[in-house]
Amino acid sequence: MLTIHFERDDEARAIADNLGMSLPSGGAIFSLREDGEPVGLMRAEIAQNVTITHLKVKNDEINTEDREFFLRAMLYKFSLTPLPLAVPADVEDMTRFGFAREGDMFRLSSSEIDFHGGCGGRGQG
Repeated sequence: MLTIHFERDDEARAIADNLGMSLPSGGAIFSLREDGEPVGLMRAEIAQNVTITHLKVKNDEINTEDREFFLRAMLYKFSLTPLPLAVPADVEDMTRFGFAREGDMFRLSSSEIDFHGGCGGRGQG
């Protein structure tokens, strides 16, 4: 079963190392776990916006379904409280959720997330 957990800094660093990521200090860090084992990590900075800075799932090039689940689950969690979201513009699949490019970022109010778009893991648009 896939679950999402909020992680302490030391556990987050161990997960990041296992996924081949380097994380800056601070931020809110969430893990995706499969049957208790960490298989993904998301880091967000919380300031004027909640900015998703890192998103990685183990074997994400072939495991698009887990990445899709993790992204949608976290966007849903963020949608429960109205706040401005931001994602670096090099994350191309965010427009299907309603994000609009503003300079070097995609931005959207969490209350406006469109969950009706196709799932990227299934090749739909």
